[in-house]
Amino acid sequence: MRYRFHIIAFILSVLVVQNGISQGMIFETGNWASILKKAEKENKLIYLDAYTSWCGPCKLMKKNIFPDAKVGEYFNSNFVNAQIDMEKGEGPGLASKYSVNAYPTHLFINGKGELVHLGLGYMEGSAFIDLGKQANDPNQQYASLRKKYEAGSRDENLLRNYMNILYQMSDPMGEKVASEYFKTQSDLTTDDNIRWLNAFAISPSSPNHHVLLENKEVITRKLQTQFLSNLAYSYFVDNVKKGLKLEDAQKAISAVYPEKSGILSFYTAVYYSKKNKDTKAYEDVLFSYLTPENLDQFASVELNSYAWYVYESVEDADKVRQAIKWAQASVDKSSEYANNDTLAWLYYKAGDTATAKKIAQKAIDIGKAGGEDTSSTEELLTK
Repeated sequence: MRYRFHIIAFILSVLVVQNGISQGMIFETGNWASILKKAEKENKLIYLDAYTSWCGPCKLMKKNIFPDAKVGEYFNSNFVNAQIDMEKGEGPGLASKYSVNAYPTHLFINGKGELVHLGLGYMEGSAFIDLGKQANDPNQQYASLRKKYEAGSRDENLLRNYMNILYQMSDPMGEKVASEYFKTQSDLTTDDNIRWLNAFAISPSSPNHHVLLENKEVITRKLQTQFLSNLAYSYFVDNVKKGLKLEDAQKAISAVYPEKSGILSFYTAVYYSKKNKDTKAYEDVLFSYLTPENLDQFASVELNSYAWYVYESVEDADKVRQAIKWAQASVDKSSEYANNDTLAWLYYKAGDTATAKKIAQKAIDIGKAGGEDTSSTEELLTK
């Protein structure tokens, strides 16, 4: 009888352990002092979910990521997990101590209360696990990288890893580290280095900005309007701070890259009109610049976005017909479900139902092949 009892107890304990793993992350319920004590006793780092009740990405982490079995398996084995609202109880003090000003912030803290590593924002499960692995790797930990850097190490991999964390933190120190990193590079136009230039040199107020401008033609060839729109936006932000009017802001951006003054001025006008919530100005700049000779400058996804805006917001028949050309140019560059759907609805809005249905069927075929929800396009076929 006793033997049978032990077997039953063993089976129950196994089920409890399995259930603990499958339910995702397990969080401590004690106060901060008890969490620190447990981490020190078990020689583990604390993972602290620094959240607020109003934070949307925090809610998504709680709903989608923390319950994940693989996430739970890794974090429950390697960390003492805690969740604390940064606006309640012990939260404000911890937010101040660890300089938390964005949510969610993922903090990794040792049993002595020292910050070891961190990450920001919503992450998918695999990326979140990778963040945990970084926290347990001395070669990638924020604290160890900072310590080595401050001790004088300028190893290239160290600088890369340190820049990556500083970028996530929006830490101004990143620009200084990037400046030293750029000096070690013989080719600043590799894909990785272009990424660092966009991160730490695109702002006109950055001490590294001249390095980006020296390589702007190569970056443009590689990234095209992705780079040009980012460059225009960085000047837009800087010029708004200076109080510049649109025309002066367009002159400022054109002066640094005169060969691309047309499209840079276009993006600048778009950003100003959006900032001012001026729908008429926004439409004026779209219809004055998105002419046949300029369409080839834009990426397919951009043209589709502009065309869809017209479908949703513009009633003028001539403008709808002009937007059809944008949508067609988008399809010609890369025929996908989304832009064929846009093109179909624009033809429908222009009164050409037969062409609209023909293109809608094409969009549906592409969408279904890609596993997309095509129900909204299917509605057009019934009209």
